[in-house]
Amino acid sequence: MANGKISTKQLAVLVIYFIIGDMLLVLPSLIVSAAKQDAWLSGMLGFIVGWPVAWFLYKFSRLYPKLTIVQYSRRLLGKWLGGLVAIFYLYYYLTNVSVILREVGDFITTQFLTETPIMVIHLLMVILIIWSMKSGIETIARTGETFFPWNALLFIALIILLLPQVQMDRIQPIMTEGLRNINYASLYSSTFTFCEMNVFLMILPQVANSKHTERDYLIGAFLGGMAICSIVMLTLVVIGPNLIPSLIYPTYSAAQKINIGNFLQRVEAILAINWIISTYFKIILNFYALMLGLTQLLKLRDTRSMTVPVGLIAFGLAFAVTPNTVHFNYMINYYIYWDITCAIVLPLLLYAIHLIRKKYGHPNLQQDRL
Repeated sequence: MANGKISTKQLAVLVIYFIIGDMLLVLPSLIVSAAKQDAWLSGMLGFIVGWPVAWFLYKFSRLYPKLTIVQYSRRLLGKWLGGLVAIFYLYYYLTNVSVILREVGDFITTQFLTETPIMVIHLLMVILIIWSMKSGIETIARTGETFFPWNALLFIALIILLLPQVQMDRIQPIMTEGLRNINYASLYSSTFTFCEMNVFLMILPQVANSKHTERDYLIGAFLGGMAICSIVMLTLVVIGPNLIPSLIYPTYSAAQKINIGNFLQRVEAILAINWIISTYFKIILNFYALMLGLTQLLKLRDTRSMTVPVGLIAFGLAFAVTPNTVHFNYMINYYIYWDITCAIVLPLLLYAIHLIRKKYGHPNLQQDRL
């Protein structure tokens, strides 16, 4: 499983899917609740702050190109302290899988299959994740590459069809909420999209060597970030800042407004398909990072025997992680700091230790470097 290699083009596609992910439906409500009509400014500020975070994560991974965060945390900090850092990351990945799983269940059971028990949706998703995991990272990457042109086409079509509903006066007056609220709202945009890309610290060692790896990775981060900014702006000017905070899925509500000549209507399924596919890739990449990390931490030859038990743990945790939507929205306010810790604080700490050990010439420091 860990020996599979993906191309830089496939890496860029996975980055775009990951950044868009579940945030396609959830993010506009979070940002607008904090920044009101200035949410578009918060979205852009989140991109300006978040894209360098993606660049930093890539550069950090190049310290030990052949090692994942689980491996080089143990190399830098030792078996026990490094093992604690590794467990911290693995629990983070497991929680991400469970939270996203719960989001998928809530969306489908409230918008489509209202009579279907949420556990059925969760179980179907877990089966799909386990099946994908057993296929390996190469198959996952090829699947993303195959679906991407159709997803991009549907996304562009959705934006074009919503243009007649746009009312630009809904973003006025500008800057009335103050810089504090704009800055706070930008944390949602930068953390849930770019900071959660610390998952790629587990995936980048599986990318085939190429001189274009950094370029394609950053292009993917740029396109994903611009897609998120576009959807925040579009939702704001279609729905309006007063109504969005009361909606759980404002982007989906915006898509329901599409009506071209009383003929082209009810095409919100386009958005739902895009969201489900991008969310699938975000959840499978988190699950892949979790399983690969477990393999390396426990020094196992293969994790195929563990895939089903860990998948069932995620299935059960999806019910325990949050009892309802109200608690979920409350939990998100603290989740951003967990993302920042995993994407910025711990990597900076490990980098500082790397510099210290390099200064004093640790004999094992240069191993596994290109």
